[in-house]
Amino acid sequence: MLIRIERDYSVSGDRYPQFSTNFPLALQPYVSVKDWNGFIHTLNKKLYIAFCPWTIGNLLDIFLSIVTVYASEFVFGSVHRKRIANIEAYVAEFASQHNLLAAGLRNMGFLNIVFHTKENVARSTTLYSPRESVENLSVQSMPSALTTTPSNLSTYTQNPGVGVNEWTNSIL
Repeated sequence: MLIRIERDYSVSGDRYPQFSTNFPLALQPYVSVKDWNGFIHTLNKKLYIAFCPWTIGNLLDIFLSIVTVYASEFVFGSVHRKRIANIEAYVAEFASQHNLLAAGLRNMGFLNIVFHTKENVARSTTLYSPRESVENLSVQSMPSALTTTPSNLSTYTQNPGVGVNEWTNSIL
């Protein structure tokens, strides 16, 4: 079963993503209301810090990027990217603690949080648990319509952990 938590535009508009704090009843067998409130409020605070351009880390990133013509992002990395990676790890950790799978927020465009129950369900390619590396799933997490090109197909079939490639027969 898929459980989606929508983005809440009433809090911040479109300045930075914030998610609805309402407890979804579909999560009741998996998560307590207290755990959910702690998770969603912490997530919304982390998203504010990551996306607000007036935080010290983001201002420092902007300043260094302008002064070094964006070379600093290649050398030092970006505070924003590190914060987003920490947020995705936080969501994946919460999901694994409660026997759920979570879709990456970047894959969903920060429009919603998607949890997937592990009950009798074939594993979706856009969902991952914290045990798996996000880098290893970069090709697998692409929408299936995008994987039909020959260049993507060869990359897709070279990964031994993927299994049977459904597109081989449809292209040939």
